[in-house]
Amino acid sequence: MDTLRTDRLLLRPVGAADGPFVVKGLNDLAVARWLAVVPYPYAAADFDDFLGGLAPAGQVWAIEEAGDFRGIVSIAAGKLGYWLMPDAQGRGLMTEAARAVLQAWFASGADSAQSGYFAGNAPSARVLAKLGFRETARDQVFCRPLGQVLPHVAMHLPRAAFAAAG
Repeated sequence: MDTLRTDRLLLRPVGAADGPFVVKGLNDLAVARWLAVVPYPYAAADFDDFLGGLAPAGQVWAIEEAGDFRGIVSIAAGKLGYWLMPDAQGRGLMTEAARAVLQAWFASGADSAQSGYFAGNAPSARVLAKLGFRETARDQVFCRPLGQVLPHVAMHLPRAAFAAAG
């Protein structure tokens, strides 16, 4: 699962050359506000920490479209996470990237995956619904970039629901 390909995308291990793009993307509050654990502001040292141990190959991928960095997608301990640069949003790229990651995840023998989104993040809710995720709970999660607890929707995806979603 080191490298994955879709019709439009290359999903590859995150590398040092991605640093400036990740720093730029995660310093945009329109992106960071929907993520629970990333620091904000996001510094080059934060990326170095991420690259040094938080982004293992086979669990975290840089998303490329036509050679351009578009975002990050991950599945670690069965939890799907992702974000896209603002200029890449709204074109179905994340659904395509996440579908490829989940296909590999389920092909490895996994029975289910988890994810979630902060209430109000309609684009993320649509991505997860298209992939077959279903709501399991509403809770409160700390959003580090905003420094506050926010309403959160927990989601679950059994293997059969993913297969049915196509």
